[in-house]
Amino acid sequence: MTVTGSASHRRGAVSGPPDPPPRREELLAAVSYAVVVGGPVVPLAVYLTARRGSPFVRRHAAQALNVALTALLYAVSGTIVGVLLSFDNADAALFVMVPIAVAAWLVMLAYLARAAVAANRGGFRQIPAFICSPLIK
Repeated sequence: MTVTGSASHRRGAVSGPPDPPPRREELLAAVSYAVVVGGPVVPLAVYLTARRGSPFVRRHAAQALNVALTALLYAVSGTIVGVLLSFDNADAALFVMVPIAVAAWLVMLAYLARAAVAANRGGFRQIPAFICSPLIK
């Protein structure tokens, strides 16, 4: 007796993991994490081009855009705090705010690099909520 079709097409067969995304999608998802270079422009462009296409690219672009928007909100808040501190003493404002800004930038860069590597490998790495507020889904 011969069986036609592959094992995955037979009724009741257990399917394996989903097919990995094509290489083009992996690269596009990884490029969306170029937040440090282009701010929210790069992930927004990727998100708008892929929002009806690949859910893989859209998920990565949405996360990268959320990181960019969260960083922008932190920058505005830090600027406000720096201006308020500069009313007392400009040196104190720089002494407090510059190390905080550099530390925040380095932490964001580390998480973006990890997420970009995961996207390039076809996976997904969730960025913590304190860096990536879920503004866009």
